[in-house]
Amino acid sequence: MNKLIKTVLIEDESIYRKCLTNYLKNRPQFEVLGDFSDGLIAIEFIKNHPDIDVVLLDLYLDTINGLEVTGKILEIIPTANILILSREEDPDIILNILKNGAKGFINKDAPMEELLVGIEALAKGKNFFSSNISGQLIPSLIDIKKNEPVHTIETIITKRELQVLEYLFKELTNKEIAEKLFISPRTVDTHKRNLRKKLNVKSSVGLVKYYLDFYQNKASA
Repeated sequence: MNKLIKTVLIEDESIYRKCLTNYLKNRPQFEVLGDFSDGLIAIEFIKNHPDIDVVLLDLYLDTINGLEVTGKILEIIPTANILILSREEDPDIILNILKNGAKGFINKDAPMEELLVGIEALAKGKNFFSSNISGQLIPSLIDIKKNEPVHTIETIITKRELQVLEYLFKELTNKEIAEKLFISPRTVDTHKRNLRKKLNVKSSVGLVKYYLDFYQNKASA
């Protein structure tokens, strides 16, 4: 039997909280340990439940904001996987979320299926962001300018190589990347080979790790 993903929801929009809680409770892979409208009460609950896998946290709460709650949770559980919920998609705010230790971001208007993917990703120790904000996030993280190449410490990455790197981070296959970019899977493989050479990594896993490390370093700069 697979291990249940233990979740806690901190959300002060009562209708959204109830809908999300009921939705997760009806999914066999999840166990909802608690749902709260008050961040301070939730923090006290979390102190007694260090085995929580994922915390779903509203960015804006009445009693205490989500970033403050994030800091307090990480003081209790340094390895906590915190998924921020918000309709605010400002890249600067998302960067600040990363800087404060959250692992992901989901727009509240995103499909529930996408939310489930995000929770499962965080439970495995991965980062996750709503698909519709990824394009907004990359320019802020890597300082891309129009169609010009991106300059990094190690080398120069073209815009197309950067797109391939982004889709690798999202765990797309060569075929799926090819369909997204309207190129052949063989061309995708060529881009990956060039990226491995430029970034001095040995595998696609290494490319994903490079991308993740790079934008996290950028966020904490």
